[in-house]
Amino acid sequence: MAKVFGVFNTIRNNWKKSVFFTAVLSYGANFANEKYETHMFMSQCCRTVSAYGDMPLAVDKKPKKVTVILNPAANKRNSKSDFEKYCAPLLYLAGYSVTVLTTEREGGARSLVENLIGETDALIVAGGDGTLSEVVTGLLRRLKGDTSLTEHLPIGILPLGRTNNVARQLLQPQDDNHVHFLTNATMAIINEVNSAHPVVKIENLESPNPEKCVYALNSIEWGALREAKVTRDQYWYFGKLRNVAAFVFGNQFLQYTVDADLEYSPPCSGCSNCYKKLTTTINKSSSLFSWISWVFSFKRNSGGTDYSKIINPECSNYSKVPIRTFNVNINLDVKQTPVLRINVGPENISYSEFVKEGYLKFRDENSKIPNSIIEAKDVTVTPHIDDEIKWLSIDNEDYEVKPMKLSLLPNAVYLFKPDNPMSQNQSQNKSDQESSLSLDKFRNQIGLKQFV
Repeated sequence: MAKVFGVFNTIRNNWKKSVFFTAVLSYGANFANEKYETHMFMSQCCRTVSAYGDMPLAVDKKPKKVTVILNPAANKRNSKSDFEKYCAPLLYLAGYSVTVLTTEREGGARSLVENLIGETDALIVAGGDGTLSEVVTGLLRRLKGDTSLTEHLPIGILPLGRTNNVARQLLQPQDDNHVHFLTNATMAIINEVNSAHPVVKIENLESPNPEKCVYALNSIEWGALREAKVTRDQYWYFGKLRNVAAFVFGNQFLQYTVDADLEYSPPCSGCSNCYKKLTTTINKSSSLFSWISWVFSFKRNSGGTDYSKIINPECSNYSKVPIRTFNVNINLDVKQTPVLRINVGPENISYSEFVKEGYLKFRDENSKIPNSIIEAKDVTVTPHIDDEIKWLSIDNEDYEVKPMKLSLLPNAVYLFKPDNPMSQNQSQNKSDQESSLSLDKFRNQIGLKQFV
């Protein structure tokens, strides 16, 4: 008993050291536990995926080939190590032939896809929203905007960037565990279930080359909030608080004003006017195959509806409104009828509102400031620009503000997504024989056409 009291006396007399070492031991134990749980989780994933790779391949089939576009600078240069730890092992165990292409500069992903040589069954984007936008831009430029051909080359997303909004919308993670997010994204690719996804075609109206369009899958932002957000890395010494610090010390951006004219058409799920625009685009193509595939793709993606017989007089009506605000955000709202949601804020806000908006922005929460919301299908933005060069963000990539036209393309690309999960009772009652048949069907099913 005397020894026990002696220990307590020592701790009491050296309480600062005791608190310090207790904190270190607690952190070390938590770190070790997380490592152990990650190891066990990855082991289970590898055992599950190896069942796919171990299945014999039919004589007339070739191993699936995938091309990974990896941005090593994403997520503070942690993307490459995360890909090699959590994603690449699953792809190899599934029996894929994997080719990894690494970007070396800004815009490198776009160039890699535009100049892609060889065969591949799918593109995999290992990066954030910006890398994904570049890959989609490179693909659609390569196909000359013929979105019917993208059906043969689906795109998988590995959320390895700082911002992964598209991946979160598509994969809908159940928790904040980064490893779970990455492995679920990889499993979605291995399951080979994909669906059509809309994109926004952005044309620079001052560009002499109309083919050099940019394609976005998330948002276009211009204004004070965007200006403050891009400065967050300057406050790296605040650690995780640097996102908020950018707005706390960004009061100079309160004077920023977005001054432009918007001309937009209302949302439309398909009508004779849309069909006319489609056939006009088709007639510009020199390929008979492209002409036929455009027509059948239009009807197939729309459930076979003949839109040439649907009359919507509102579709061709354009409205023009001037805007003068501290920030404007154009989001791609993915639903049954995709729309461009234009959020126009007030002209001025207070400093406290500015900081609060920044805090909510990085928590992915809705704005507390009343915004004017406009839903549209096509939008033309004509900025009132002085001699000062201004910038906006397209999927978190910086572009100079120019007069531009935004067009909504409903079924432009095909993205891998999680398969519809079975109910718990169905999963429990599934026999080993059924599992074997399912795996055999997976390995021997007819894959998507290869893209050369």
